[in-house]
Amino acid sequence: MKPLLLSLATIALSFQPAVAEPPATTICEPTTVIVSTPFNEPAPPTRKGAINGWQAGIGEWSVKDGALHGDELAENNHPSSCTYRFEATDIVITAQFRLGTATQIAFACRDTVPPNNHLGRTFISKDAIWVTRMSGISKTTKSEKLAELKTPIDPEAWHTITIEICGDHYRAKVDDHVVEAHHERYKDAKGIVALVNKGQGAQFKNVSIWNAKPKK
Repeated sequence: MKPLLLSLATIALSFQPAVAEPPATTICEPTTVIVSTPFNEPAPPTRKGAINGWQAGIGEWSVKDGALHGDELAENNHPSSCTYRFEATDIVITAQFRLGTATQIAFACRDTVPPNNHLGRTFISKDAIWVTRMSGISKTTKSEKLAELKTPIDPEAWHTITIEICGDHYRAKVDDHVVEAHHERYKDAKGIVALVNKGQGAQFKNVSIWNAKPKK
């Protein structure tokens, strides 16, 4: 019986979810993982509802071929958005993405003030990466571009992004390209991270959000 029990225990352990490894960072030290989603569990097209633990809110989202697909819908007149709710101050976001035929994508943060006002975003298009600070929500939204890097981004290749927000410092790294900005708005508590797509064809996978603290 003992060998059988040992075999069953080994099999059970093999199905435990992998623990996300802390990403390499520059200004923030990741402490505890908030969520880590590979997006490898197939999910049918969803317009309003849960999808691999995230929330499809605007546009149409699905999981297929090992990635989250997000498409803007003409009737929404708004980029597609898939969100995850939590509460933290300093954070690190990591992910892989592919632009495909999308015009641009964004990794967005919103604050904890109901109804979760916009806080800041990293935008990526096929020829640029830029960082904004934001406030308001819906028609009251205000946005200011703080830093931009003009660089070609292959829309058909998979890219890796690491976003660090500690205090007033925001650092976004896409592959080997870095864009940084400072603003008091970034100090505010974060309540939502959103994956945003303008157009159709963008894909995301291996998305993780970490609690963090400033590096000394």
